[in-house]
Amino acid sequence: MAQHYICRGNNSGINLFSSSQSWRRQLKVDASTKYVPDDLTMYVLSRLPVKSVLRFSCLSKSYNSLVSDPTFVKLHLDRSSKNADLTHVYTANNRSATFTVFRLLENSWIITNLPYDPYYQLRDHKDCHYVVGSCNGLLCLYGNSYMYRKTWLRIWNPATKTISEKLGSRYDDFFGIPINMTFGYDYSRDTYKVVYFVPNRSNVRVFSLNENVWRNTQDSPEEAPHDHAMDLVYLSGSVNWLAIRHSSARVYNRDNITIEQFVIISFDMSTETHAKLLPPQGFNEVPYYAPNLRVLKNCLCFSHDFKQTHFLVWQMKEFGVEKSWTQMFKINYNNLQMDHHFHVGFILLPICHSEKSDTLLLINILEMRVILYNSRDNRAERIHKPNFIGNILHKYVESLVWYR
Repeated sequence: MAQHYICRGNNSGINLFSSSQSWRRQLKVDASTKYVPDDLTMYVLSRLPVKSVLRFSCLSKSYNSLVSDPTFVKLHLDRSSKNADLTHVYTANNRSATFTVFRLLENSWIITNLPYDPYYQLRDHKDCHYVVGSCNGLLCLYGNSYMYRKTWLRIWNPATKTISEKLGSRYDDFFGIPINMTFGYDYSRDTYKVVYFVPNRSNVRVFSLNENVWRNTQDSPEEAPHDHAMDLVYLSGSVNWLAIRHSSARVYNRDNITIEQFVIISFDMSTETHAKLLPPQGFNEVPYYAPNLRVLKNCLCFSHDFKQTHFLVWQMKEFGVEKSWTQMFKINYNNLQMDHHFHVGFILLPICHSEKSDTLLLINILEMRVILYNSRDNRAERIHKPNFIGNILHKYVESLVWYR
């Protein structure tokens, strides 16, 4: 059971105690004779949600200093990251929402509808209208001006309600919706970067927040069709996408592809160099629909259609090691209650997996519907939300992180 903490001040000090009915241990701070050790305070606060931590930061300068300390911010992020079910989505009625697999199953969302919600306001003013990616509790937002062919970025932390000024503003020769753009962290330089892969040109561009400028970097060794299934995915300091070797096709066409042409390009955000990874050995037949890459359980995953009867998901248990590919799911389309999976435009994307409930969250892009598949009993539940934009889902964790 999650613990909730309440802080109360009085003339003799500060009382910090748990509101749980299972135990009520009280810590009393007497300003003259007693104190709570910093390491214990840090341990307790690191287990609280961001909103509660920010309330503690208002109590005193020492608490505020502790909460803003990089060591504490990292500790809090590490603990928060263990919540593997949290997902952030933008809905069609100009609101952002955060939910877990369990809340979605219960048809209950945590809707962000505050007047200060910057995504809500910026969307209203046509400033930003797309989420590039999510990393360490930060969302990278994208905005553009069709009149001036200009683009820009903003960094937003929904939990702390902080948002940056416009970044990387430029007149853009790759103007448009950035479906081949993603956001991640460069560990070696302690900064965040946006990586943009220009389809059909093999061109890779990088925007570093500490430089605030776009620049060209090493071109991709292979091209990729301009296909919605071939989005970039961020994982542990790398950006990955699916390419087709020796192909100049602008769209995916299985009749003109051999299985040997598929390759995964991995771009290291620190060295800004590329590596090639092969798909799973069990991937031995060109699928009717384009395969795609996602991240599940902090592992790179490769999913694809199989003979138009099943949906397969493979997991690379050790990143970069091709022999570690393991089949994670093989799901019959009938079990997903999908009657129209052969239609043009069908894309099925795995979004997140909850080990607690053996539940896989899938998005059917064609219908823009959520599917919750329980592998324990091999059953699926379709979530019908009329205002849900299914292809704008991002793994999200609340944090105190701010970029620098």
